[in-house]
Parts: sequence; C-alpha cells; structure tokens
Amino acid sequence: MAKRFSPTATVRVVSALLFALAALALLRVSFHREPAIPKGRGDGSGSATIDPATPVTAGGVGRWTIRYIAGEEGIAPGGGVVIQFPIFWKWTAPQTFDPGRPGYVGTRCSNPKVELRSFASDLAWVRITTAGRAIDPGDTITVTWGEGDEHDRNGVRIDPYAERGQEFIVKVDGDGDEEYAEIAESPRIDILPGEAEQLRIYIKGSAAPGETTFVTVAALDRFGNRATAYRGTIRFSHRWNVTGLPADWKFTPEEKGARRFPLVFPETGSVSIRVVEEGGTLDAWSNPIEVVPADRLDGYELLWSDLHQHSRFSDGTGEPADLFAYARDVENLDVFALTDHDHHGLRPLDEERWATLRMTADSFYAPSRFVTFPAYEWTNWVYGHRNVYFLDSSEPIRSMADSAFNSPEELWADLPSGRAMTVAHHTGGGPVPTDWSVPIDTSMEWIVEIASVHGSSECRNCPNEIYSPVEGGAVRDALLRGYRLGFLAAGDGHIGHPGETYSVCGGLGGIYARERSRDSVWEALRARRTYGTSGERIVLQFKLFDHWMGEAVPARTLPDTLLFTVEAEGTAPIDMAELIGAEGAVDTLFGSDRGLAGHFARIRPDRETWYYVRLQQMDGGLAWSSPIWIVP
Repeated sequence: MAKRFSPTATVRVVSALLFALAALALLRVSFHREPAIPKGRGDGSGSATIDPATPVTAGGVGRWTIRYIAGEEGIAPGGGVVIQFPIFWKWTAPQTFDPGRPGYVGTRCSNPKVELRSFASDLAWVRITTAGRAIDPGDTITVTWGEGDEHDRNGVRIDPYAERGQEFIVKVDGDGDEEYAEIAESPRIDILPGEAEQLRIYIKGSAAPGETTFVTVAALDRFGNRATAYRGTIRFSHRWNVTGLPADWKFTPEEKGARRFPLVFPETGSVSIRVVEEGGTLDAWSNPIEVVPADRLDGYELLWSDLHQHSRFSDGTGEPADLFAYARDVENLDVFALTDHDHHGLRPLDEERWATLRMTADSFYAPSRFVTFPAYEWTNWVYGHRNVYFLDSSEPIRSMADSAFNSPEELWADLPSGRAMTVAHHTGGGPVPTDWSVPIDTSMEWIVEIASVHGSSECRNCPNEIYSPVEGGAVRDALLRGYRLGFLAAGDGHIGHPGETYSVCGGLGGIYARERSRDSVWEALRARRTYGTSGERIVLQFKLFDHWMGEAVPARTLPDTLLFTVEAEGTAPIDMAELIGAEGAVDTLFGSDRGLAGHFARIRPDRETWYYVRLQQMDGGLAWSSPIWIVP
C-alpha cells in the first residue's frame, strides 16, 4: 500500500528527524538487529563481571569497574568491546576525554603490549578497540566508570528511579569487522529505593452507599519509589461517616511499604481521607471519591486508568511486573496497560519480550479489582505514534520494523476487528505529531490521548500546550475533520511510576464502566464514555440531557434548546469549566471551591457539530470530557 503525505508531512518529518535518528542510532549500535549478518569469529565471546555488584540506592553516587575476559578466540586487531552504560534516565553520562570531570571512563588491558583506544557516544555507550595487536584468550580489559582524579571526585550519579537488574550491556567484535554481538550474560546491578519521605493515599473514583470500596496507602522515597523497607505506623483522619478502616496500622515487612484497606461509606457525598504517620512528619490527603446512589450514574462507576507506560523493555525503567504492581498497589488504579515501543530502545520488542508482556498483563488481570490489557506502542516517525491494545493476549505483535506494517492503513488492515484498537498520542507535536490526513479506520480507532507527560495536544495555544507544536496536528483538528474521537489522557511515563506526574503535565484517564472487567472497560472505551486529566484525579461528568459524554445524538430527538450538564469535584479549587465547540469556547461556568455543578444552554444546530468541556483548577490542573456529537 502506497504511503500518502499531507502538505505538512515533510515539516512533520523534519520536526521528528533528530528523535528518529537517535532512535535508529541507539538500535544500530546497541543491538544489531540484522539477522542476515552472521556472527564473525569471536563476536559475542568472552564474559564480564561488575564490581561492586551489590545493590545501590536510587539517586546516590557510585563507581563501577567492569572486567571483560576475552574468550577462546580472543579479539583480532581492529576489534574490541562496546559497553552500553545505562542511558535511561538520569545517570551521569560516560565520557573519555577528561579524567578531571564526572563520568570519566578509564580503560586498561592486562597485557601491557596491547594499545586500547576508546570513544564515548552521546548515547551512553563506550567503544574500546585494540590497535595493532590482538587481544589473546584470557586477557582482561578493565573499564572503570567514574574513575577519579587525584582527589577521587568523579563518582557517577545513579538513576533516581529504583530498578531490578539494571544492565551494563557488553558486546564484542571478535574479528574486527565492526559488527558487535552481545555476550551471553551482561552484568547487572539492583537499584533500591531510599527511606520513606512521603505518603500517598489513593481511593477509588466512585462508590455507592453501603458498598465496599478500597483505599491504598503507600510510603515513597523522595523520588517516588516504593519505600519497601517502611515499618511506620499510620492512622486515618476524616470528618465523614466511614466504616471498616482500622484506627491505626503498622506496616509489616511483607507489605513492602504499601497496603490496601477496605472501607464503606454509609452516606452520599464527596469524600477525601487523610492519613498521618504516628510519631513522624508524613501525612497526605486522598483524591476525592464521589459516593452516590448507583442509579445516579446510570449503573456506571468511575474507574481510574493509565494506559500508556514504558518499562526497561524499551526506553523506560523497571521490570514489567514491577510497573503493574506499582499501578495496582501504590496508585490504586483500576485499569492499566504497559505499552513498550516495538522498535525504540536498547532492544527491539521481539516475540520473546512480547510474550512476556502479554503473560504479565494476564497474570495481573483480576476481574472486579484490576483490569489490564496487552499493548505496545507502534512507533512510526512519519505518521505518528499509536498505542495498540488487544482485548486478549493471543495476538502477535505488528511491529513498525516489519515492512508489512509501515503505515496506519497497513496496521489497521491486519488487526482483528472488534478485538483491537489504536490510540494516537502526543498528536499536536512533541516527539512526532500525528498526520490526520490519513483517514482513520473508525472500527479500530475511537479514542485519542489528549494529554500526557509531553503536554496537552488539545489545540494550539491551549493550556499546558505540548512542546514543538505543529499546525493541524491537535486533537481539535481531528474533530474538525469529522473524526469522532473520545478523549483519554495517560502518563506516557518512563520512570517506573505509572499514575504519577513527574513533569509540568501528566495524564490520567477516567472511564465510566459498569464493572471492572476487560469486556466492560472495552465497551466503555468503545462508547467513548471517557475523559482525561493532566494527572489529577478530578471527578468529571458531562451530559446532554440523559446522554453521556461520547455519544452521538440525533438532532431530531432533541428539543430546540439543548441543555448540557457538567458536574465536577476537583483536587483543588476549580477556576472554570468552558464549553468548547467547533468555534472554540462558547460558554463558561466559574468556580470558587472544589465542587462545581451547572448547565450550558445552546440552540439546537442544523448541522453536525460537537461540544466538550475543559475544566481548569486554580492550581493549573486540567480535565477534558469526551465530546458529545449532535448528528443529523
């Protein structure tokens, strides 16, 4: 199928060029993906150790020595070793030009007759090659990262995000042809969380009176890592009629710094709960929960979601299972998906890793408690990135690296109807915008990610606008093209902390579903009964008479005057809620405290159009309802 370019496609390619080149270089140098090139003599041979191999604390300072021992075939002149030092996310970069500066990498060989040459890349790998003499079997190359000057000052800053099994990938070119292969087992270290410096308490989005719901309390270090060694005692403080919570609780070693508590609200209302550390200084307030009769929400409940995260399987931090556990046990999310890149990072998402992601999603899926979906990110640097979600775990990956899936049309044509969906993200700019000139397959794409860590793609010059914005790529531009897309936000996080905001903007999704199950959540997504926030757990409802956000309502069934209703409960005082139509903001309700409820009246249009609500808090927090369409 031929690729089609919009008039702005060339501009979009240029805007993504540096990011794409970095991605390609990272794959090329860090992991040779061309299966047609056989291993040369000695490629990938030998072994390596790291010293110290003991765990380190996130955000600290360290120094490591990697010792590579040449294999039975040695290394020919011109060959050598590449070490991929940690690149994600905040390690001190390795460098080879100045022993007096941080991150210096010193190299030496056990054979004094061998001359080594070293080169450090901006992508955090260092290549060490031998000049005129071979490296014999058993010879040792010693590489020290953070080698000190005479004052021993050049330690390496450690990533502040905890991670099991941080790799130092070692690759070897044994025959001098500049083709490197990874050794059988590269060295690893564990990065542990620090001491608890904050508490987090999260409660579900909605509940009915008398219904058991759940709240999680977690202790985190200063970087947001789960403080697994926490043994403090907490007590709950609230002004509402709540039953089921203990008066206090002392954390045990088995809980690893996080616990889930059941509770019941006998009465209706908007409720927040405070948790305080006994004898300490830590305390936190929960997000608000709306306790309403079940029929008030037409049988739906509000589920919190983060459907866009990355692990070490691509360009993020942490083991996949650890991200699922953080989303469930720390953030108390209802719906979660891990969306590692298909071909961007230190390694491609091959079938083995894809199988691991699918099995992990299935193992954490627990109907009535925690809903997960198998997913990945289709990483296209021309048309834009799209996350691909599956209703079950039986599907193979359709990677952008496969020439059969280079365009959205090719991807959509091969996905299973009714059991897969795609979601475009950072559409308005950022790493790469979305080319909305490619017609959307509406059987596969009915949701768009309006905000994430990259910022908001709502429209040009909107609050928290995405960086490097382009004309024509915003979500509102897609609506103006006639695409009926519901809104969701997600983190696009890379630090192992799904649900947390770690920049000026974040992303969380609100989903109104009948129950916590894959089928029910899928139905809610398909119905576009969703909204997004910039990371805050703002409760938002938007309806046209009895019609929910996301619906397409025939104009003939409506009276001459349309009455839209908005209800919200913020995490901070609400500044305003704006009704947005094709012409921009058409009406405004102003707030003064955390609760807001009101109506917008509009004359029934004589053509298809749409309206949605953008809510803004006084602290800058944002929420966007899915649109409601009025159709012929």
